[in-house]
Amino acid sequence: MHALPLSELALVLASLPAPYQLRLQRDDDDGFAAALYSSTRDDLRQMPAEPAVIEQLISMQRRMQSHAYRQAYPHAAYLVLQHGDTPVGRLILDRQDQVLHLVDIAIVPAAQGQGAGSAVLRALQAQAGAQQWQIHLAVNKNNAAARALYRWLDFRLRGENAVQEQLEWRAP
Repeated sequence: MHALPLSELALVLASLPAPYQLRLQRDDDDGFAAALYSSTRDDLRQMPAEPAVIEQLISMQRRMQSHAYRQAYPHAAYLVLQHGDTPVGRLILDRQDQVLHLVDIAIVPAAQGQGAGSAVLRALQAQAGAQQWQIHLAVNKNNAAARALYRWLDFRLRGENAVQEQLEWRAP
């Protein structure tokens, strides 16, 4: 396994069109990261439980996801996507040999559908294409908007299970 070298990461960070920017996630981003994760868990909010119990469950799920990612991808880069100076998303990238894994990407609901996700994905495709890498990711089958975006950007199905599709992109 190879960590994503800083020189390659710098190219990805610098390749986004204005007003978007990527930067390394910092300790003071924890509040944003928690709110962002919470915004992605409407599935848990549908449970018949007290709101405080649901919020505790969401917090526990976030901690478990973070631990699982750090175990599975110990060399991953954790990045914050900004629109100007405002954080609007997060992504986790890991490279193993000729595969760039988009471990996770999340965009705040207010910024969804405004080009942030496609800007990030196109920048990753440009970097991966220049290096002759593939991009692998997984998407929840219930996330119709993300699945449509990935199809539009020429990601192809490489496998699936009951919950997720595993997708890949290769340079043309």
